[in-house]
Amino acid sequence: MLKYLKQQVRRFRLHRARVLDLPGSQPLLLGNWAVLPQFLDSHSVVYSFGVGDNVNWDLAMIDRFGATIHAFDPTPQSIAWVGGQKLPPQFRFHDCGISNFDGVLNFYPPRRAGGMHYSQQPRHRFGRPPEPIPGKVNRLATIAQRLGHDRIDVLKLDVEGSEFDAVPDILASGIPIGQLLVEIHYHFSGRSFRSGLELIRRIKATGMECFYVSERGLEFGFVRRELIEQRKAA
Repeated sequence: MLKYLKQQVRRFRLHRARVLDLPGSQPLLLGNWAVLPQFLDSHSVVYSFGVGDNVNWDLAMIDRFGATIHAFDPTPQSIAWVGGQKLPPQFRFHDCGISNFDGVLNFYPPRRAGGMHYSQQPRHRFGRPPEPIPGKVNRLATIAQRLGHDRIDVLKLDVEGSEFDAVPDILASGIPIGQLLVEIHYHFSGRSFRSGLELIRRIKATGMECFYVSERGLEFGFVRRELIEQRKAA
């Protein structure tokens, strides 16, 4: 019940802040994520950051569109988990994460034992936090150059708080992004609803509109306004 109430409060506050711009967009729902399918096909460039131990969205995107998915995670546990899976050739894994610099970042394990969603922010409420695990990170511009991409049709970020550093650098990179899907962890310790709204404001200021807010009030979908306008004019 408490979890449900928290979600309702989040959604009310987001509604009051008028975050959703395109309420009638009819996105395709894949778990807690949504995409606008009319802009996607087998040639779409798709980046998925934060694999952990869940590739359901990635496999659904491959099955629905036939697109190649470039998936990223820097933590040894996730790298080992992916190595033990039987995945289609359209799933291409890269053992790095995303941030606003090229180098190494410390990642802390989740509170739940056995979990794989590591964060650059310690999330243990009591006692001394566990030792972090170093992981390789790159800027989006570095990754796109390495992979030879001059655009990204869908970029999904499920990076446990790292979006507050990564997104501003992504927006400043100049790389055209068709759809940006991001979980914004404004409910983490040290963050606030206001910080989440500020990140959303920065995304919208680059010419993107929000077409989706999840039931949890944490996952958001943004689309480049130019794509919507081109579609209307066609």
